[in-house]
Amino acid sequence: MTRLDEDRLLSRAPMILALEMSSSSGSVAVGEPGRIIVARTFSGVSPSAALFSSLQDLGLPALRIHTVIVGLGPGSFSSIRVSIAAAQAIAFSKGARLRSLCSAWSLALQFPDIGRLGVFADARRGELYGTLFSFGRLTRSTFVFAKRELATWIRNLDLAVASEDLGPGLHRAFPRAEDFLRIPEEDPAFSDEPFPEPIYLRGPVSVPATAF
Repeated sequence: MTRLDEDRLLSRAPMILALEMSSSSGSVAVGEPGRIIVARTFSGVSPSAALFSSLQDLGLPALRIHTVIVGLGPGSFSSIRVSIAAAQAIAFSKGARLRSLCSAWSLALQFPDIGRLGVFADARRGELYGTLFSFGRLTRSTFVFAKRELATWIRNLDLAVASEDLGPGLHRAFPRAEDFLRIPEEDPAFSDEPFPEPIYLRGPVSVPATAF
């Protein structure tokens, strides 16, 4: 970050910090509702190191933050956990409000003119996550379905997107922290849950007992 960028951030009133790490392309953004001041993307084998390096680059200790927003996925479970823990720690240290939301909202904002938009992510075990939108608004919350059904879903959509290579017919796109700043503060997409969890939608894996 340049000295000019740093001066712009430090001279402003308290702002919003957004974190998004549900895909292989993580990101952070600082701004105000509807206005992005600084945004950074990162990737690497160590999501936590990349995140903290980006936050350091933003001059986090000196920033005045009134709200921290974090994406909950679905996506990379371990990376989402890292971003949630970071968001909680930052919100606590800054005395800021913690907010969270489904990361798929970012893709809905990237494709606001699509009438039937499907956002998909790998749920492992031969299953996928799906979230449906229409013209930037949620029409079906995140659900899990069999991966073999993906082609049928794609045929019934105007556009299907994913941040991973899940097969043919999908447009590649990544959730971005900066998009969270474009959502009105009163939007029901946000949750104020103080202890958010990654979107998972499953119980624990059970292993049948075997006799000795």
